[in-house]
Amino acid sequence: MKHILYISYFYPPLGGPAALRNVKTVKYLSQHGFECSVVTVGDIEYLYRDPQLLSQSGESRIIRAESLDPMALLKKSGATSAGKPSSLYLKTPERLKLAVRRAHPIDDKIGWVPKLIKAGRAALKEQKYDLIHVSLGPFSSSLGAHTLSRESGIPLSVDYRDYWTLLSDYKLQSGVFNRAFSRHWEKRILSHASLIVTATDGIGEDLAQAFGGELREKMLTVFNGWDEADFEDLAPAEKAPGFTFSYFGNIYARRSLKHFYAALKSLREEGALPQGTRVRLHGHFFREATQEIEHSGVADLIEVVPQLEHKDALAQMLAADALLLVINSSSPRGTLTSKVFEYLRTQRPILAMVPHFGEAAKLLQDNGHELICAMESTDSIRRAILQLLKQETEAVKIPWELQRKEQVAKLAQRLHSLI
Repeated sequence: MKHILYISYFYPPLGGPAALRNVKTVKYLSQHGFECSVVTVGDIEYLYRDPQLLSQSGESRIIRAESLDPMALLKKSGATSAGKPSSLYLKTPERLKLAVRRAHPIDDKIGWVPKLIKAGRAALKEQKYDLIHVSLGPFSSSLGAHTLSRESGIPLSVDYRDYWTLLSDYKLQSGVFNRAFSRHWEKRILSHASLIVTATDGIGEDLAQAFGGELREKMLTVFNGWDEADFEDLAPAEKAPGFTFSYFGNIYARRSLKHFYAALKSLREEGALPQGTRVRLHGHFFREATQEIEHSGVADLIEVVPQLEHKDALAQMLAADALLLVINSSSPRGTLTSKVFEYLRTQRPILAMVPHFGEAAKLLQDNGHELICAMESTDSIRRAILQLLKQETEAVKIPWELQRKEQVAKLAQRLHSLI
């Protein structure tokens, strides 16, 4: 049995894509001869909670380290309601939240790092570990993992779920000093790491181009995939009358459904929408997203459904007539939202408002999904909707090699070689 000190800020009872990737990785690593002790954050204010995910986890123990980051302090302040997302956070303009994030070095979770290091040092004294694995972001977690690895001499594995300093369309680091400081640490972490795991091919390629081609030798792509166990004995939710477009997750940064709404409005005015057409948005939506709905001209067609537990969300995916995917065209080429894999598994039609030459479009087209249009183009979205309504879509397939079990098996094999 090999022992891993697995560091992840996001872990159940927190939900969402980051927590889901980590709990499933730990689950399947535990089936490949690894025992994981998970170091994660204590109680914080967070939009997505999914406690039932803990029943699927395979860690040997969970070590919760308190934090002094803004969301932890918000929770400690008592300004939030138990079991409900903070209205203060939901209604705060995105520009103000971005200003708070940019006010911190690396990212706004830097206040967790001292407690992470303290908890990690205690764990390393209690037990012998063969590997330290850190899931990013928050990217400040890598500073704590790097410190623990250097002090102990234990190899470090770094999992990039997203872009760090190479995120070109949403500048989280402001000012020359902060950008240089983050870039310095990213280069240092990549150089020190024994394994660099990336959630997409594009992230790995961009890292190699920016920080050195020699990094390719220690890289491995592990896609988010989906867990087939979640679909076993899973029946679709009750089908709503009419034609239903469904979206799952958050809308943030430069992503927007504004032009999708405009396309719907145009089609309704032409009498081209089926009777009972509905748009169901599953999740918690910030001020900018709710304002888009209010000003859309089709607000009467749009229903916001509070965040569901993961398996309930999958049942709703299976019941949808079409699933919505949104990625802005200015995103880096390797941007690939985690929900796309579960979308593919459902075999439902996908209206993909994504860049034509990005990794998401290629993945969809490789599996028979051809409804690709630009998020920023009302006309191209309108044409795609008309094609969808005429059922002029190609046969689609399920990419079984991308399920989480297979992806984590690749990771386990690499880790066994490394250790």
